[in-house]
Amino acid sequence: MSTGPADYRDIAYSRYGTDVRPDYARFADAYARRLSGKLTPEADWRCLDLACGYGNFLAYLRHVGVRDYVGFDGAEPEVLAARREFGEAHVMAGDVVAFLRNRQGTYRLLSGLDFIEHLDKQEVFRFLALARDALEPGGYLLLRTPNAGAPFGMAARYNDITQEVCFTTNAIVDTLARSGLESAHIWEDIPRPHTPRQALHWLSWQVARFALRLANAAETGSWGDGILTRNMWVLARKPGGGA
Repeated sequence: MSTGPADYRDIAYSRYGTDVRPDYARFADAYARRLSGKLTPEADWRCLDLACGYGNFLAYLRHVGVRDYVGFDGAEPEVLAARREFGEAHVMAGDVVAFLRNRQGTYRLLSGLDFIEHLDKQEVFRFLALARDALEPGGYLLLRTPNAGAPFGMAARYNDITQEVCFTTNAIVDTLARSGLESAHIWEDIPRPHTPRQALHWLSWQVARFALRLANAAETGSWGDGILTRNMWVLARKPGGGA
């Protein structure tokens, strides 16, 4: 007799397969345009990408010349697919908490794209403490997460049944500070344009963004922080190690 339903995360993650073949060049370019002027990993940085999935962000790290990068994920199908592209040395599987616990002061960059929102509140603080300890002094934590302050933020928040939390800019800054991390920068998930079509997309968003900020000012008397895309990027820093 069944003792009850399986864990909801296991049910949700079971849909991933190994036959997915991402366009890694496209992802590398997309991340490069989103991080341009914000963060440029250097070749000698030791980088860890948590919840790496099929390795989309690993493609970016490889593209910018980082040599020592590793992706980590708990979903075996995604790990197998990522290893097919990047090799076993660059993709690991297992329990992220146990892994980070033994990596104190190891990484210059720890990234978690579309990751922290899948943790409950207790897990968020546990993860941030482990991430802080795993970073070398002056190291960076890079996150992308749904933006609760955006007009369409809830569309991103509820796009996946396994998501547990959602942050405004103020909430993520406060959460990082309580975890011993400095908030270095928060920006919108809109890429820098490189083509006429991309420039039109960017310009259209600026017009819509102005209207949204004007509406906010009409209600509150403040323009707000201007972070209005449904997802936002967050770059935090571990104190020490110079600027």
